[in-house]
Amino acid sequence: MAVSATIELWTLYIAAIIGIGNICLLLVLFKIYWQNYTEIKSKFNMGLLFFAAFLILQSLFLAASILFHGGFSRGSGVILIINNAILFVALSILLKITW
Repeated sequence: MAVSATIELWTLYIAAIIGIGNICLLLVLFKIYWQNYTEIKSKFNMGLLFFAAFLILQSLFLAASILFHGGFSRGSGVILIINNAILFVALSILLKITW
């Protein structure tokens, strides 16, 4: 089943928007983890900082790939939406229990 170019483009835009939301959530988490690290100076908080930093890098590269290179292949827009939506929900839950 062929997907029209317009639908494919919109799915990539939706995936990119969700990806940018993920980056925003990760930046808030990183700020909270940084504040905790400056107060407590524990290895656990340092680990959370590295965790958040690598997820930020991953999300930046994925969003840049979607926006500037049109995703990965034809028909990948829906998969990217699902992936980014699952990550968004997981990060929202993490932010809720962290804050």
